[in-house]
Amino acid sequence: MNGARQKQSAPRERHQRLDGRPFSPYSWLLVFIPFFAVFLCLNLYWLAGAVLATAAVWATWRRRSTTRGTAPLAVFSVAGGLLIFFIVLPIVNLLFTTEPSRIVRTALDPAVRSAIFITLSAACIATVISLLFGVPLGYLLARERFAGKAVVEGIVDMPVVIPHTIAGIALLFVFGRAGILGAPLKARLDIQLSDSYWGIVLAMLFVGLPFVVNHCRDGFLKVDPRMEYVARSLGATRLGAFFRVTIPLTWRALLSGAILTWARAISEFGSVAIIAYYPKTINTLLFEWYNFFGYTYTKPLATLLLLIALAIFIGLRAIAAPKRVEH
Repeated sequence: MNGARQKQSAPRERHQRLDGRPFSPYSWLLVFIPFFAVFLCLNLYWLAGAVLATAAVWATWRRRSTTRGTAPLAVFSVAGGLLIFFIVLPIVNLLFTTEPSRIVRTALDPAVRSAIFITLSAACIATVISLLFGVPLGYLLARERFAGKAVVEGIVDMPVVIPHTIAGIALLFVFGRAGILGAPLKARLDIQLSDSYWGIVLAMLFVGLPFVVNHCRDGFLKVDPRMEYVARSLGATRLGAFFRVTIPLTWRALLSGAILTWARAISEFGSVAIIAYYPKTINTLLFEWYNFFGYTYTKPLATLLLLIALAIFIGLRAIAAPKRVEH
């Protein structure tokens, strides 16, 4: 009996060891190939050599743990590494070829600081509004079946496929000074949305909403409805079950949707430039500097925005990353 149990437990223990590995045998190619190629392109040979040496040491150390039939993984890793190289090269080139002193001087410019504050704060407001209205809609799309559901889901995705200059023009005809809503608001309440801070928020909200709604819907779909039924059978209302059971189980999906919405909002330019060119966001300021002074002058500003976005995005992603589940 003990021998049989040991034989049965052996595959399970082996499965646990495989799942517990930090990397698969060839996954390191996804990291080393892109950065080795990037540093070669930038003539940073000492960094390329360091990457190559690290890859050699890593490959030697992991040689014993390789398994049979992993040739496709190597091919897939190389292909994926080339794609990552395509993404990383422009970013690393911008970071390594911009003088830090120029970045500091640009950050101290009052116009730049104002544009950064407007961009980040408007993106945060747009994200909060997206969550307030997107979470309920995502829950309905995940839990309810109704006529026209496919139409609603298609409408939610429309801001993703519409060119953003068209989105800006469409928003302008609604919320502009002569728009169907903008004109009454201006005449009766003296509220102007175009060429104002709230016009920026509107544009960011329009392009970012799909990310919150879709992530919320996908997160709610992963929660078994029977868990909500159990909570309701124990005396909780449906709203109480939603906040006490569903939200705690899906908060990472909600946060991921909020992160993508925020990231999409700070990167928006087309619709913002049309409905609210003033006050300037960091993207409109970057565009204006590029038109007047050329790409060399705008390089420190682009690098500064990249550093800010990367720092916040990586931090929030680290919080939203799901914990590793060991089987």
